[in-house]
Amino acid sequence: MKSRSSLLLLLAVVALTRIPLLFGGYGSDGDAWRIAHTAQQLWNDGIYSVSRFPGFPFYELLQTPVIMLGGSFASNLITLIIFLISIVLFRNIILRWNLPNTDLLLICYSFLPILWKNSAVTMDYIWGLAGILGTILLLLKKRFLIAGIVLGLTAGTRLSYIALLFPLLILFDDAERKYMRQFILWSIVTTILCYLPVLFSNDIAGITQEYMTRTRSISLAQKSGAILYRIVFSLGLLGWCTIGVILLLNRRLLLPLFRSTISRLSFAVVVTTAILFVLIPDEREYLIPAMPFFLILLSQIANRIHFAVITVVVISYGFISLDVTNHDPVNPKPAFNVQQGFVVKEYHERRRMEKQRIQLAQASLPDSSFVMIGMGPIFWYDNPYVIWDQNMEKEFRQDCARSLRGKEIYFIYALKKPQLDLLRQRGYTVYYWSEMERYLETFIGYSFTDEHIQPIQ
Repeated sequence: MKSRSSLLLLLAVVALTRIPLLFGGYGSDGDAWRIAHTAQQLWNDGIYSVSRFPGFPFYELLQTPVIMLGGSFASNLITLIIFLISIVLFRNIILRWNLPNTDLLLICYSFLPILWKNSAVTMDYIWGLAGILGTILLLLKKRFLIAGIVLGLTAGTRLSYIALLFPLLILFDDAERKYMRQFILWSIVTTILCYLPVLFSNDIAGITQEYMTRTRSISLAQKSGAILYRIVFSLGLLGWCTIGVILLLNRRLLLPLFRSTISRLSFAVVVTTAILFVLIPDEREYLIPAMPFFLILLSQIANRIHFAVITVVVISYGFISLDVTNHDPVNPKPAFNVQQGFVVKEYHERRRMEKQRIQLAQASLPDSSFVMIGMGPIFWYDNPYVIWDQNMEKEFRQDCARSLRGKEIYFIYALKKPQLDLLRQRGYTVYYWSEMERYLETFIGYSFTDEHIQPIQ
């Protein structure tokens, strides 16, 4: 991929393969729809509302005009453009370091399923990854002040990225200590400036309290299971097995690997990302910052044939997944099966959710009803049959929408037991969406059967 024509061909193929994901809404992740809602409030009312803890202000501010003027297609498209830029940045970095298997490394990065899926959605993951790669390239070019600002802006898209400040210090030599202080200062100052809208927002205290309540309710066993589950299915079971075998075959190269700066930096970024993930393992996408650096390490350990095998197997996970679990996020059990791959599943999930959210909003319900659905704005944003209900949301501290097809029919994310009792005292009948039964029961901590709550299909 050293020639410009090869790079342009790769970028063209990447862009073409992402076209199906540009449509079908903001993505299968409900947080993407929360970002759209934040953009709508900021655009219409001039008020910045935190989409979720701890706030993602710089990304949300950048996406606001894109979303409001072009909708989900435009916001997904600009993420794709950022991903194409990240490919160029990654190429420049690996060429500067004269790494082996450069062409395979770039292809593997470009079509890595976890990056493929997120390269055309309204989420900040790819933006943050591009910012990290841009920071490294600027540091390699000795542009220390600008690198600090770029890292601060990157942390402005997701606060945890500021932790990567520490592994990046590996790139400084002893003669650059004064520039190191400059880099650290500008990174921190820029991050603080980015988060001023969050600090002065009216809803950050409530969102923080709700987030802490949710995370404290998760047991150590549940958290450990979530960590293992999401690590395995970030690259796929077959992908990890292949990587494990090749690392075993090339184990003699592991220790000498860390003599180079690039290897130490890559390892430090992977470890830092892993620590952050263990602390907050909410999504497998939290592992994205480690991915290019993990590939760099693998490319230096594996020979060309071995790395080609890794590339083929890992990319195949985008289309087909060989599992030994039923893949249930609440209660996974051993069960060998073949499932849709990461990318294919995202495509079908978007279309399934688009259909289901309309059907759910049209469900026949009596007046004075509440339905627990386990969804937020992904259900009611741009849904012609419901409208966001700000008052109920503030009272119950849960995403809530009101039906336009009946009197006092509400759809709410979930109800804790005291909230359920309060609504029944007010005369409401409470239901739940059958598809989310196990997830909701895990989240709320009580049984629908015990409480005599009826499902809706």
